[in-house]
Amino acid sequence: MILFGAGSTLCAWAPNITTLVILRFIHGIGGGMLIPVGMTIIYRIYDKSEYASITSFTFLPSLLAPAIAPFLGGVLLDLWGWKSVFLISGPICLVLAFASVFLLREEWQKNQNKLDWGGFILFSAILLNIFYTLSLIGKPQVLPLILTGVILLILLIYFFIRHEKKIKIPLIDLRYFMDEVFIKANFIQLCFQICHFGAIFLIGMYLQIGVGLSATMAGLVMGMQAIGAIITSRYSVRLFNLYGAKLPITIGFLGIGILSPCVMLINSAAMIWVALILFFLRGIFSGLCGTPIQTLSVISFEKEQIGAVNTIFNACRQVSISFGVAISSGLMTAGMYLANLNQNTQLISASDSIKVFGFGFLVMPIVAMIGIAIVQSLKPSSNI
Repeated sequence: MILFGAGSTLCAWAPNITTLVILRFIHGIGGGMLIPVGMTIIYRIYDKSEYASITSFTFLPSLLAPAIAPFLGGVLLDLWGWKSVFLISGPICLVLAFASVFLLREEWQKNQNKLDWGGFILFSAILLNIFYTLSLIGKPQVLPLILTGVILLILLIYFFIRHEKKIKIPLIDLRYFMDEVFIKANFIQLCFQICHFGAIFLIGMYLQIGVGLSATMAGLVMGMQAIGAIITSRYSVRLFNLYGAKLPITIGFLGIGILSPCVMLINSAAMIWVALILFFLRGIFSGLCGTPIQTLSVISFEKEQIGAVNTIFNACRQVSISFGVAISSGLMTAGMYLANLNQNTQLISASDSIKVFGFGFLVMPIVAMIGIAIVQSLKPSSNI
């Protein structure tokens, strides 16, 4: 919490983009500690039969926050500028850090494993390579750089796997990926985050640049999606327990895939009510996916393995989120290039909006269908 809050607060005083990236890295270190530790604490307390139910409860705050944060962020942005968005998290994190000292019961583990620095450096290089290469999409005369990035990525992955197999205590224990359900859960997670967070980034830009809504109004509209997700999050548990993971995730992906391109039907600020209803419905389908996917990732493992498995899965989740945003950003950049628009453009016409955002919104149904195909390939089981 201290690293998360400090990294975020200091971002407000970043003098340049390089400093901002470094501070966001510190911010991310703090965030990376929070989610897997929190989920591991929960899974150690409850039995497997209760995983789906307890996961849905832990997801509720993460769904409530997106309902409030876009609107609150929009208000802060409109009134006091972008720096205020970073500053507000500092006091909140300080209070939570203070509370955790008194409210959390410490559980010491006998094994104090050292960090695999070689794996950490190689994996970081892989991520940097992926996101930098994706950022080149849509820019002129960068094909040689993209090809170089792809070749370098293949080499880095090879050396990373080779290193992880040799070391006694690896950064990522690749043996967990021998579990078919765990592998498929990660790929389903990737598809979901591309459709979810990738779309959130795209939608926020579209509502402001393409439709002309203020940051506050765009945040209000996007918050409706979280409200819809809260409503169905608990219902997804019932579907999971009755029918397994296939049904709720498939229905969720179908809804997301159908409704994503419909966002482009919103072409003026006068359609605000249509936007509110559309994003509420999109949230209903989105809420059916989160809990079953998270539960699917741990259902095959024993309790003593949950900590390591949950850490790996949530690391993959954060990578998937970044990957989704990077893809959406790259497709948007490509659209602006084809429309001959400057990236600093504040507002674009309706016809240009289709060119700029069309690629991104049309990719969402394709990714959703891939997610459904992976879900359907899961072997029949009482647990999944």
